[in-house]
Amino acid sequence: MAHWRGTGPIRIGRDEWVLMRDDDRVPAAVVRLIDRGGPHEHYRVVSFDLDPARRRLLGRYTSLEAADRAVHYSPPAAYRRGVYGGPPNGG
Repeated sequence: MAHWRGTGPIRIGRDEWVLMRDDDRVPAAVVRLIDRGGPHEHYRVVSFDLDPARRRLLGRYTSLEAADRAVHYSPPAAYRRGVYGGPPNGG
């Protein structure tokens, strides 16, 4: 069975999404649209933790796509630079 690697943002509310990455049961990040339609509209990305006090700001982005691209996958344990052409997120 292939390991599930996420499919993009999963909407959980009108202005909120979770981003799944290396774990198929625990989100990697939470994205929230701030100031919808306003002059300061942006997507705030925080790391996920069951305890909201432990979540950390990862960044603010002008699009949901940019927010999604900013949350990286972990390279496979067998990854060695140059062998596989780089990690899946280019970093």
